[in-house]
Amino acid sequence: MAAGGDARDWSELPHDALSFVFNKLDIFDILMGAGLVCHSWLGAAEEPSLWKHLDMSSHNNVVREKCRSGETGVLCAMAKKAVDRSGGQLEVFVGEEFVDDDLLKYIGDRAPSLKVLRLTSCLHVLNEGFVEAIRKLPLLEELNLSTCKSIGGRATFNAVGKACVNLKQFILVKDFTVYGKFGDDEAYGIAAMHGLRSLKITCGEFNNKAMATILDRCPYLESLDLIQCYNVVMDGAMRAKCAGIKMLVDHSYTDIFPDGRLIL
Repeated sequence: MAAGGDARDWSELPHDALSFVFNKLDIFDILMGAGLVCHSWLGAAEEPSLWKHLDMSSHNNVVREKCRSGETGVLCAMAKKAVDRSGGQLEVFVGEEFVDDDLLKYIGDRAPSLKVLRLTSCLHVLNEGFVEAIRKLPLLEELNLSTCKSIGGRATFNAVGKACVNLKQFILVKDFTVYGKFGDDEAYGIAAMHGLRSLKITCGEFNNKAMATILDRCPYLESLDLIQCYNVVMDGAMRAKCAGIKMLVDHSYTDIFPDGRLIL
């Protein structure tokens, strides 16, 4: 209550003040709360600048709970609403297992300014839908595919290289399951990403020849992380090719793979 017993009318807060406050909230606070208070608050909640960064990872309790309860459709609907509010200004999208082909295509159609795409365990995104979306994201600079078992193959990564000429960072996290193995053919696809500055691959079965092709065709590479890539051997030729590149040395799993040949 204000002085004199008068109730304060929060709907009369200036638009700039509301926008400043909303910038401190996450997207779910705005979509499910603040943006529903009144007409003026809804107007501030629809400001495109609020929706440039859309983080829908499981670090958020709403995402984690709805994924656990199987309400993935609700999350997709929220993501589409947020994309619409961005008015084409969306620059970062981070999504997890609820993301499917339809949502990714929706983003591709309405987010031409996207620079960062991070997907984790998105089993419902298939190669065809992924490639269709990626071809509409020419400004993409960072792509992170972590345990997305339905996305992969030489043709898919070739398509990324051709469509995303500004791509500077690529992270590919696989695992040792039948569906997760990353071999020579996929490595040759990555070699089409000529502008890469940073590359991280986890659980790769590709060999020195495939690695050398990546190094030859990605001349701007500055950082290289090879985690559990046991078929790459740091011989004299490979050392020469990696000169000047910052590398992460992986010594994990040597007890399980005692004969594994690690980069030194």
